[in-house]
Amino acid sequence: MRLRIAATCLAALATLLGAAPSAAEPAGREPIVFVHGLFGSPANFDTMSLRFRLSGYPASELVAFSYNSTGSLTTAANQLATTIQQTLAATGARKVDLVTHSLGGLPSRWCVKFLGGTATVDDWISLGGPNQGGAPGTCPAPGTTACDQATQGSAFLAQLNGGDPTPAPVAHTTFASPCDTVVDEDWTTLDGATHVDVGCVSHFDLVSDRGVFTGVRQAVTG
Repeated sequence: MRLRIAATCLAALATLLGAAPSAAEPAGREPIVFVHGLFGSPANFDTMSLRFRLSGYPASELVAFSYNSTGSLTTAANQLATTIQQTLAATGARKVDLVTHSLGGLPSRWCVKFLGGTATVDDWISLGGPNQGGAPGTCPAPGTTACDQATQGSAFLAQLNGGDPTPAPVAHTTFASPCDTVVDEDWTTLDGATHVDVGCVSHFDLVSDRGVFTGVRQAVTG
């Protein structure tokens, strides 16, 4: 009776969160490394991580990367590259998927493009990321290295977006909302990436919205 009640509760929780529990491994699964945005933390992805666990991912394959989000984005990219290698060693996987929010898209792209990520990353996902850079004066941490690098016209963005901004074989997908008042949807797109308009979802709800999760899960398991 207790087992039946527990199973019923789990199913109800999965329905509430928008994920169906499954004993089978999701097709095409790689470990996921989550990368938070400016002033963010690994906890930003708690809801999405729980949904992935309810969908069949073990906790060991869901890694939340932490970094100084106001500091150098190239330094963060190097730290992320190390975390990816550690995740591959711990799980035995050949590649990881990167799911990023807001500013986190930029150091993760640097890692993919310049630090060997084309060999270690399968899918790169951006949720409301300023891939084209934010307009001058819009970054909420003015004067910081991260904001300087993330502003349109920076040398960092010139390198990142120069040549091929979405190097193969990594599959790049950008998710954005017309209701995002922090990162304009026009700043999120990338040549060579699949762009997904998620409808009216706020910037900070992109990491917890049920519909966004469904799209992200389809992208990383497709």
